[in-house]
Amino acid sequence: MDDIVWQKTGVGAQEPSHEFTAIAPNAIDIGRIYRIEGGPFNGRWRWIFLLGHSQFRQGIMSGHQASKQRATEQVQKTYQLYLATPGSNGGGQSRIPLKKHSDQEQAI
Repeated sequence: MDDIVWQKTGVGAQEPSHEFTAIAPNAIDIGRIYRIEGGPFNGRWRWIFLLGHSQFRQGIMSGHQASKQRATEQVQKTYQLYLATPGSNGGGQSRIPLKKHSDQEQAI
């Protein structure tokens, strides 16, 4: 998804930052990735998805990946799932009808 912007975080860090925040087109922070330093996951990338509630959050909202690219893909994949999930189930699909076509209501 090309609409997500990845912004480097870690302002004021002494060393180069390996932390990034995913920002949706509507300027909402949707996720975060960072490289793990030390421990059994040293060098791996942690990803965290920030949005959703109730049933939607019962799914996998974070994890570890071997590369930065794979971590960003997990955030993007979870964001797509969030957008496709009805708001009544904790997702981001709006329940507000925007247009009415014949007998159907459309929402974004």
